[in-house]
Amino acid sequence: MGIISTRSRYGLRLLADIAGQAKSGPIDLGSIAQRQCIPEKYLAKLVIPLKGAGLLRSARGAHGGYELTRRPETINLQRLVEVLEGSSSLLSCTAEPETCGRSSTCKARGIWMGLEKAIRDYLSGVSVADAIETPGADYAI
Repeated sequence: MGIISTRSRYGLRLLADIAGQAKSGPIDLGSIAQRQCIPEKYLAKLVIPLKGAGLLRSARGAHGGYELTRRPETINLQRLVEVLEGSSSLLSCTAEPETCGRSSTCKARGIWMGLEKAIRDYLSGVSVADAIETPGADYAI
């Protein structure tokens, strides 16, 4: 079961790496790619929407690279997933009930909506700082 895609997984690793190296100034993608074992070309595709969402800024020049625009504890994973995935809905009928003719009478729809809410609530309560401060932490909803 793959609810969280590679984009979000790598996006979190990207932001956590930058946050963990923040005292060094802007961090270049090449060094992040090497530390995280993620292709640099893939990271380059992720920084575009992250910059557009105001989560990253870039610096040019010999000591250029990327920095977070906010403190890591203020960037929650729900925001990251929304930026990189778009909708965080598990099923199209929960986000857009008009796509299913049965949505108004479907008894299972409420179950899926409840699961989505639990996931959103969980992701909203976990930050990039949590990813660098407490590896392997056991979070509960």
